[in-house]
Amino acid sequence: MKKTGYYGMAFLVFVTTMALLYGGTVALTLVMMTGGVLIGGEAGVDRIYEYLMQNANLFSCLVYLMLAVVFLLWYYFAFVEKRGIKQSVYLHTRKLSPVCFGWIILLGFAVQHATSLLMAGINIVAPSVMQNYVDMVESSGLTQYSLLWAVATLILPPLTEEVIFRGLILQYLGRAGAGFLAANLIQSVLFGIFHMNLVQGIYTALFGFLLGYLAYRYDSVLVPMALHAVYNLFGTALVDLENALLPDFVLGILVLISVPVLAGTIVMIHFGVGEKKQRIKGDGQ
Repeated sequence: MKKTGYYGMAFLVFVTTMALLYGGTVALTLVMMTGGVLIGGEAGVDRIYEYLMQNANLFSCLVYLMLAVVFLLWYYFAFVEKRGIKQSVYLHTRKLSPVCFGWIILLGFAVQHATSLLMAGINIVAPSVMQNYVDMVESSGLTQYSLLWAVATLILPPLTEEVIFRGLILQYLGRAGAGFLAANLIQSVLFGIFHMNLVQGIYTALFGFLLGYLAYRYDSVLVPMALHAVYNLFGTALVDLENALLPDFVLGILVLISVPVLAGTIVMIHFGVGEKKQRIKGDGQ
């Protein structure tokens, strides 16, 4: 495939993602509403609607499961099949260490609190935009803690979104000849657009750039998957726990120190502090 063709493949992945996400959401809603009509007429539609509102995590799981199947197969046939599963697992894990995942936990904590600082700034500049985001989060099921919540928040989105953006798109852009910074910037902007609201788009674009760096630094999508899961956990359960247990001044201190902790952790990761001092030739993801 010519290099320019890989740009087309990256674009195709993104377009397919958006079509499946939003088209699949509409299709699934129509199917459930139709079932409600067949079962109980107008009352059945009301019951289905109420059920969806009360079980947002189930709906999210169904949509993300569809995306996961499509893009895991795409990733397999694009990058895994020729190498074989064993070699692919080796390539994705050869630079990993316990120290790496220790940094990831610290990084997740710092990024989440730095995001709070960013959102506070957005709230000052555009309070109505921030209020719309808060309303969306409250109706999304993100704080309806259960096993289904764990799947819908900590497993399927990190798995699926990392395969799409840091696996397929970033890798296709690299094969097209884009330098890492350009490729990473493109995929992170697309990641922000994917979320389809201004507040989330801003912080996920910045977060996506960091996730892309980790994929490049460790030659693996497993590390950004891990950080993505930790970030989602800290942004929901941990934040609720902190708000319940800690006084406001302590919460403020955590937010303020998050920026230097974030910067310091990235430096530690970049220079491999605590890791084995050996240079491994990159074979790509």
